[in-house]
Amino acid sequence: MPRAYEKDNNSSHEGARKPTGSYTGVLSIFVLSAAIGWGVHAFNDSRKSSPNGSSKPADPADFVTYTLAKRENISSTLSIFTLKPAQGFAIDPEQLYGPRAITSVQFKQPQLQIARSYTVLPRIAYQPPEELRFLIRKEEKGEVSGYLHRLAIGSKIELRGPSVEYVLPEGVTEVVFLAGGTGIAPALQVAEKVGKDGITHILWANRKREDCLCGKSDARSASTSLSWGSVPWDKRPTTPAIDLNAIEVCSRNVSHDIVDQLESMKSRKSTQSDSKKTLLVEYYVDEWGTFIRSADVAKLLEIAPRKPGTRLILVSGPEGFVSHWAGPKEWSGGREMQGPLGGALATLDLHGWQVVKL
Repeated sequence: MPRAYEKDNNSSHEGARKPTGSYTGVLSIFVLSAAIGWGVHAFNDSRKSSPNGSSKPADPADFVTYTLAKRENISSTLSIFTLKPAQGFAIDPEQLYGPRAITSVQFKQPQLQIARSYTVLPRIAYQPPEELRFLIRKEEKGEVSGYLHRLAIGSKIELRGPSVEYVLPEGVTEVVFLAGGTGIAPALQVAEKVGKDGITHILWANRKREDCLCGKSDARSASTSLSWGSVPWDKRPTTPAIDLNAIEVCSRNVSHDIVDQLESMKSRKSTQSDSKKTLLVEYYVDEWGTFIRSADVAKLLEIAPRKPGTRLILVSGPEGFVSHWAGPKEWSGGREMQGPLGGALATLDLHGWQVVKL
């Protein structure tokens, strides 16, 4: 938090009198202290901005001010927020993007004095180094998300961080990432940081097609099954599932920033020597009757490891999504913990894969 500076109210006004030795000494000390104070103030100001105008790294525990530079609505409830430092200090990009970890940033809601964490999106081409991008859904009862969506462009927002949500272990060779809705943000971070050293397979579930418009699955035959909360077991769709790849919903004038970023990452992660893909994405849409099935996941887990190393199943999304697939997380000692493995994944033969709830 910004430091509070207290005004010194202990000074007194004395009547005019002849300078004595002690008075002259006090005056000299006062002048010297003022000079030192001015020097410290000037030094602190010089720390706030470098000569080229860039901001200095902030302490992760301190809130710093950013400006809302852009808000792109990519569906009726989903937006990408672009923020840039307002002045002085900024979140250290090296700590945010550098570590082999999933990182998030806290947004303050000043009226309620609460904060919520949001995962930063990986950088895109031509993005200024100090700008930050976040995928945020406007939740019906979301105190922070609703506040953010009401802000005008140019508004000031207080952020602090980064916080490390999960550190990717060394030697990860394969990742299956089950993402529900905005859970795609940490999936993008993982795909970026695993790089070409491993294979990342993202299964992305959305309630509506508008949330993943133009996305085409890489290697899946779509099918109907239980969704992560919207369709009870006894009310599964009876009509044939719609193949997302068979319906043309895009044109040259229609795109989706997250889908575009996934496609860009695919092209960068593909090996040049052969046609092997190291990033694959499957799209599932509730309103189209396509849901991630346990059988879809089981097939991926049964594939023999391509090379020795750690194989991870990561689950991220709304609470109901995470609970359906891996069981709920638990609180202990004021901290959120993984809790025992439950849900659909607990019924599968994991073949040595490690499960992590995000």
